[in-house]
Amino acid sequence: MSDSSSGRRRVAGYNQFVKLVRRGKAVKVYLANDADYMFGESVKRELASHREIVLDMTHSADDLAAMVNVEVPTAVITETE
Repeated sequence: MSDSSSGRRRVAGYNQFVKLVRRGKAVKVYLANDADYMFGESVKRELASHREIVLDMTHSADDLAAMVNVEVPTAVITETE
């Protein structure tokens, strides 16, 4: 987890993603463009009824890991306010 320059909080991990989306706390989701296809479909399905949440698929898993200061590739990051 880390803070972005906009003051929003970024949280890595699928389980946290699901919790934040379902609780209405997510404002933006980063999905790695090199994530497993089925994993990506799962993320997209979860977001299907939450059209107000921005989905960004322009970064790799390595890029996402760097965004939250972790050493392992990260497939999904959820940004909250």
